[in-house]
Amino acid sequence: MAIMGLLFYIPMSGYDLRKAFSATSLKHFSSSPGAIYPALRRIEAAALIQGKIERQNTLRPRKVYTLTSVGMAAFKERLSQSVTLDDIMWRMDELMLRFSFMYELLGKERTLKFLEEFSSATGSHIQALEKEYKLMNKNVSFGGPRAFEHGIEVYRSTVHWAKKVIREIQKKGELK
Repeated sequence: MAIMGLLFYIPMSGYDLRKAFSATSLKHFSSSPGAIYPALRRIEAAALIQGKIERQNTLRPRKVYTLTSVGMAAFKERLSQSVTLDDIMWRMDELMLRFSFMYELLGKERTLKFLEEFSSATGSHIQALEKEYKLMNKNVSFGGPRAFEHGIEVYRSTVHWAKKVIREIQKKGELK
């Protein structure tokens, strides 16, 4: 999804993608050639992107990738998927990646829906964690519950952020 999102903005070569992953906040995604190039081959084989060789007659030909219409439709579909509890627990990075591309591609209403789903699912998860925390706090040593409490606070902060962004969108009608 990160590759397709970057290609949405501008055609890029594998080398360009590697630089983007290593020099930006996308650092936690692998920038190694052993990750990038096989991913590009898989995505291209699925007809989601198309590579075109530039500078064929040089010592360093360069393959530049763009999203196909099928790729754009698949990307929009992935961005449009509902937020689940599993997403909140296991795929928070992917949710933020989806959000980062969503407004421009899907618009205000779908972005607001995403944020509402995100906030609601996170709030439900917090409630379950708080019940577990109460039991843990009675039966476990000091450090474990404090570490668990940190996790709950991170989720609370996430809900606070989502509600703030919802207000911004509703008030201004656009993201900055």
